[in-house]
Amino acid sequence: MTELLEILGLWSIDPRTALCGAVGLACQLTWPLMRTRPVILGVQMGIGAGYGLQYMLLGASCGAAICFLGATQTAVALLAGDRPWLKSMGLFFLPMVALITFATWGGASSLLALTACCLTMLGRLQSDMIRLRSFLLGAAPFGISYDLSVGAGPALCGALTSAALSALMLGREIRRRRAAGEFEYFAAAGLLV
Repeated sequence: MTELLEILGLWSIDPRTALCGAVGLACQLTWPLMRTRPVILGVQMGIGAGYGLQYMLLGASCGAAICFLGATQTAVALLAGDRPWLKSMGLFFLPMVALITFATWGGASSLLALTACCLTMLGRLQSDMIRLRSFLLGAAPFGISYDLSVGAGPALCGALTSAALSALMLGREIRRRRAAGEFEYFAAAGLLV
């Protein structure tokens, strides 16, 4: 049992780090269950703040900086609502993520953080719930790999559970829209239009 706890980074974790990770974890476990974009984004701000502090306390500066930048971009996306000109401001955060990544370069883990963050940021800019959930689910493998590489146990547990819940909720949304006849499929490719 202690070996598993050590692998997950939970055996000798600083209580402050654990608390910050728990806040991020609570938010990460609940966002997939939310049904509206503003609520999803609000809960995602909690993920960025909680995990940002956790990564900072773990000495994972790249992850911390990217989480804090992600929380800021989430606030902009929330304020933008459906105004396309304001929502496009969220794209300006992508070059900042690249700069932070290279300024705090830590090897492969930095590349994983960069990819997860960029996919997440692009997802937050989507108005359509299927696209939003698809981008966020697509970011999950990179975030999970980052958490493994830096030993962020609570974040890893949250990422795994959140990815599973996210996949379920995405499937539910697709089934709901299919039943309502809200979108069509290309017959040959099976792609959404």
